[in-house]
Amino acid sequence: MNDMMEYKPQPIILEKDPTALPSVGAVLWICWFSLREMSRRRRLFSLGAISMLPVLVVLAIRIWFGDQDLSAQLQLSSLTHKVIIPFLIPIVAMAVGVSAIGEQVEEGTIVYLWTRPVRRRAIYLGRLMAAQVVSSLLLSGALVLCFLVMISNGLSILDWDFLKLYTTTFFIIALGTFSYSAVFAAMGTFFRKPVLPAILFAFGWEGLVSGIPARVQELSLRFHLQNIVEIPKIVPENIEGVLGALLKTAFEREAVPKLQSVAILLAVMLFFTALGIWLLRMKEIEK
Repeated sequence: MNDMMEYKPQPIILEKDPTALPSVGAVLWICWFSLREMSRRRRLFSLGAISMLPVLVVLAIRIWFGDQDLSAQLQLSSLTHKVIIPFLIPIVAMAVGVSAIGEQVEEGTIVYLWTRPVRRRAIYLGRLMAAQVVSSLLLSGALVLCFLVMISNGLSILDWDFLKLYTTTFFIIALGTFSYSAVFAAMGTFFRKPVLPAILFAFGWEGLVSGIPARVQELSLRFHLQNIVEIPKIVPENIEGVLGALLKTAFEREAVPKLQSVAILLAVMLFFTALGIWLLRMKEIEK
């Protein structure tokens, strides 16, 4: 009888585990999602206000020192060398870079991304790219406003030297924010409270080492960024200027090639990006 026939269980076919999304698509998706998230944070408005510092300086020069012989090239190179590189690039990159991964790790919200079919390296790269784009755009926007203030008195400043410096400054901002953000994102992944180590690095180590008149300078990112800037030479007219020039000559050494500084900054960015990916892979989040 058919009912009495031996029952043969059918094999159960399990659904395959969801495969991870392609890395490039996942990185871009996470980057876009992170950009939308960062654009809604209050700290972005604070960073935007801080990044306006060069614009205020140029505006003050334009209003109160317009009769002084301060060329646009000298203004821009001095701002880049003394304000944008040592202060604005580190502080903006630190504000968004440290929190890119560290904030989600500390709050435990990164596990929601881990439940998706996305590799951890894609998560890290997407978040890091968003931080780099945000910090670069903030400072580039300030640079555009500086240009508009400078040409408000006429287009006579538009010579080849100024345009070359202006274009180079965009490159310096991008290279600086991408490098610093990579360092700070790795710190945010490694340290439980990364803000203090990041401040010590940006304004302790960098400030100390970059001011040493020797090869030790090359151990700082600030030095290599400032090395790319071309500052017009000014002949000192007083005794203090002469003494400063003599002191500088006493510690003078062979200049570091600009391409070497660019290569070092790119190497630092790649190294800390790879380090941050490895740290995130090894990370265990306590719920």
